[in-house]
Amino acid sequence: MRICTDDSIQTEASVLALGMFDGVHLGHQALLKQARALADKYHVPLVVMTFDRHPLSLIAPAMAPPMLTSPGERLRLLEALGADIVCVSPFTEELRDMAPEAFVKLLHDRWQPRAVVIGYNYNFGRHGAGRPDTMRALSKAFGFETVVVPEVRLHGETVSSTRVRQLLAAGDTAGAEALLGRSIAGEKHQ
Repeated sequence: MRICTDDSIQTEASVLALGMFDGVHLGHQALLKQARALADKYHVPLVVMTFDRHPLSLIAPAMAPPMLTSPGERLRLLEALGADIVCVSPFTEELRDMAPEAFVKLLHDRWQPRAVVIGYNYNFGRHGAGRPDTMRALSKAFGFETVVVPEVRLHGETVSSTRVRQLLAAGDTAGAEALLGRSIAGEKHQ
């Protein structure tokens, strides 16, 4: 797996998976498995694009949650799920303030995606204005497919990083591990 933290890597074609992937829980795993299958179908690399820190750390620092995995653990988990390239982009003020259209153009120009895979609650661009429907509309203009992965539920509840944090805060390690789909013994959380 190749890792980039700047603009040094680009592709001529790809399947692009977008998300924070904090914890790489069952919902993230479903998204990444679907993206891997599409990359195999198109015979292109799977590029996972994420950020170096939670966007709230810049948008509303007091509300920024602690990360569920260390940077190294997150990379290991993404590699195990089939990522060929992981781009850990710095979340900057410029990126925060970018219009959704400009963000998608940036993705298109750098990665030339055949498909972009996002979660049902993915948002992007200035004030989080871009939503899955926005990505679908913009993908038509840029000539790629948008795949929106629906929410994953376990035992009647939505699998999310927020829920994992709540379970850990309540001391329910077993519940958190169920949503993560793995044991967390030995993992370092930030």
